[in-house]
Amino acid sequence: MSLAPPRADPQEPLRFRSADFATPELAAERFRALTAELCDVIIYGDVTDFHVASATLHLSGALLLESRTSALRYDRTAQHVARGIDHFQVVMYLAGGAEFVVRDRTFLQRAGDICIIDMSRPSLTREMQAQDGATHVVSFVLPRLLLTPLTTTETGPTVRILPRETPYGRMLGDYMLAVRRCAAELTHGESQAVVQSLALLVASAIDGIPDTEHAEDSLSQDALRARIKLHIDANLGVGSLGIESLCREFGLSRTGLYRLLAPQSPAGYIQQRRLHRAFAMLISPAFRAWRIIDIALECQFSSDATFIRAFRRQFGLSPGEARRLSEQRVPGAPPGSGKALPEPDAEASRWIAQLTGTMLAAGPT
Repeated sequence: MSLAPPRADPQEPLRFRSADFATPELAAERFRALTAELCDVIIYGDVTDFHVASATLHLSGALLLESRTSALRYDRTAQHVARGIDHFQVVMYLAGGAEFVVRDRTFLQRAGDICIIDMSRPSLTREMQAQDGATHVVSFVLPRLLLTPLTTTETGPTVRILPRETPYGRMLGDYMLAVRRCAAELTHGESQAVVQSLALLVASAIDGIPDTEHAEDSLSQDALRARIKLHIDANLGVGSLGIESLCREFGLSRTGLYRLLAPQSPAGYIQQRRLHRAFAMLISPAFRAWRIIDIALECQFSSDATFIRAFRRQFGLSPGEARRLSEQRVPGAPPGSGKALPEPDAEASRWIAQLTGTMLAAGPT
């Protein structure tokens, strides 16, 4: 039986504010440390003018980030990519903009444009400040595993700009802002639906927004595999989901199903996706009150012991340890603050890495 979560109290985003530090220099030093796993941060102008106010909110399978900062440069090098934090960022500047440099090509993003960045490749981001000297950006972090079942192309461009003048760009921008307004009050189920819809919109943009009028008549093996994976993700809480039900749903033989999902077995893939769903629930504030056995049963594991063994094999830590990691705070607070500050960017990078099955050797301290 699937447990229906009650409507949660509004989530409080994790915040990082330079105003909480004694000096801009201390804030900049801490900000660089927090983002060190993802990129190198270069501050334009005098460091005494540095300022940032950021908020990070966990959604079901994604992160929502919003920040107002002085203009910065972000260098994502081959060394950062090699650390295995494999994800896409969907970026919309509300004020200011940016230039993205990939190899010898430069892409310009204005306020209101949507930029989709494949973070598995090196890139350079140069922000352009608005008239008030700052930038204001809203972005979503989507792990690659969330998008892979939805795209029909193996690789896409590192940077794709959707101009604000285009209908699709306006639609995706309106959707991102609508999610931003309501995200903190969504239940887990609502959040899952919202993230899945966002992922579908982004996947279509990655694929070049293809014409799908005759898609059913000419499904490639890749497209059929994508449909099967999407069906699995939509039914992870259904106990009857398995090889027989998938064969019936898609008119396949067992051999055909195994061939499509190779090298993984269908049962192995379903369990892996259920474990990733369980991970997302464990670190979500909406499920803080749920016991580990409740999450295990919701994700169709027969007992907490079975769940814990499978979880440890997949992620290299126990469900309890994963939950404690999501609650970690900075060990030392800025002078005079009287309390520890949350560590949003470090937590975000740690969460992305674990959700994609890769553990960071060590996070920033």
